[in-house]
Amino acid sequence: MKIAINGIIRECTPEEEAKILDERSKVTVVEKSYSEDKAEKKASGKQKLKDLGLDDDEIQALMGA
Repeated sequence: MKIAINGIIRECTPEEEAKILDERSKVTVVEKSYSEDKAEKKASGKQKLKDLGLDDDEIQALMGA
């Protein structure tokens, strides 16, 4: 794997490569957590609208989903 530091491109050391791969996996976990949170909030919002007495067609019209 190559990296660029201060405009200089070189091969990374095994330690650098391990750190890069570890950081990439952390980003993936955060992205997944965000997606799951967004889906949970959408489902929660739909349920709250149902609790207020709206039917599925009305909810779909409001949410566009």
